[in-house]
Amino acid sequence: MRKCRNPECKSCDGEIAMKPAVKSDHTVLPLFASTRHAYFLGTGYLLTCILPAVFPWDLMSNLLALILRDETYSHIPFVPVVSAFFIFTEWQTIFARPAHGWKIAGAIAFAGTTSLVLARLNAWHWNPSNQIFLLVFGIVLVWAGAFGIFFGENAMRAAYFPLLFLLFAIPIPAPLLSEISALLQRGSAEAVSVVFRIIGVPAVRQGFDFALPGVTIRVAEECSGIRSTLALVMTAVLAGHLWLRSFPRTLLLCIATVPIAIVKNALRIAVLSWLAVYVNPRFLFGSIHHQYGGILFFGLGLLMMGLALVLLQRLRFRLPLPAR
Repeated sequence: MRKCRNPECKSCDGEIAMKPAVKSDHTVLPLFASTRHAYFLGTGYLLTCILPAVFPWDLMSNLLALILRDETYSHIPFVPVVSAFFIFTEWQTIFARPAHGWKIAGAIAFAGTTSLVLARLNAWHWNPSNQIFLLVFGIVLVWAGAFGIFFGENAMRAAYFPLLFLLFAIPIPAPLLSEISALLQRGSAEAVSVVFRIIGVPAVRQGFDFALPGVTIRVAEECSGIRSTLALVMTAVLAGHLWLRSFPRTLLLCIATVPIAIVKNALRIAVLSWLAVYVNPRFLFGSIHHQYGGILFFGLGLLMMGLALVLLQRLRFRLPLPAR
């Protein structure tokens, strides 16, 4: 603030003129003492995230081989990227409050470190599947706990969604995966039988086998749709966080993805079988079955899930009021 001394100035007439304040381009949130402090904490956290992956390198090699070998686990590398994206886009909310407390975060990090040590030592001679499960489970816990240690438990609670989303990176153990695949396989077989009756395709069923005119198909475990089901569940979780903002409705959307995945898979099998019977048997062995058909019918599953999302957006949960 200064007094104008220019006699030719007619805009202020000698009155006191206000000098506009200069705004800084760097905003320092209450969590950080300065921009340098923020960089220091961020670098320390990134190094802490890298160390658990480097320490058991032989197990990490097995994990990479599993991702490249089995498409069921091909989503694992993308999960941390999605979590980092949500932390980046919501950083003003996550780091808005001052750091406070670290005991819960320390306990989570300690549990993750214990899991990593157990996976590395393998004292009980677990199979590679269980070792990889413990490895990734430990890494996820260390990442979540270290986040609370570096940035405070207030930030850890505010970042609950991206941190919990990391759980999708944990490989499903082989026994549990087989049970889920068998459940989806049985559901798909039942749904295929219903679709055949609706569209008028004569079929004689025996277990998972369907005898059609001129061809016999089998709803194998590979046709259970476990990969697309997992992708739909992950998509439902993301959609619930972005558009529903309600745990009950998000849970309902995730539950709805199971029958949606079964119906989508049944339609794929029935349509390809109909084309094989009435058009050309090569439809069961061509690129439409092994490549493009999965993408097309996954889009159909997304459409059905989108309709369920719209219905849930209009749904309102009302708690009963106590009687007076």
